[in-house]
Amino acid sequence: MSFVAISKIQYPADLKEAIYAVGKNMIPIAKRQPGFISIAFHQTVNKNETMMYWEWASEQDHLNCMKSDDWRTIMDLSTSLFHSEGVELSIESYERLD
Repeated sequence: MSFVAISKIQYPADLKEAIYAVGKNMIPIAKRQPGFISIAFHQTVNKNETMMYWEWASEQDHLNCMKSDDWRTIMDLSTSLFHSEGVELSIESYERLD
């Protein structure tokens, strides 16, 4: 069974481009990690919210990516953005059942 993490972020309109840029920068980092399967990056039509669907071979592969030096670097650069006024970030994880 694979492991899925879904991250959602809501933000004020003036942060849309910055949030989008961070998300796009995360994609190549994830793709270089062992156990990576797929990623999808979505923008809602009627509000300022993005959703990223990350799929890994296992939960451990996901956790290893989150602990990697590359990931730490991008999080260090984006932490202040994620803590900006009006920004709400949530992450839910799932085991794929099929």
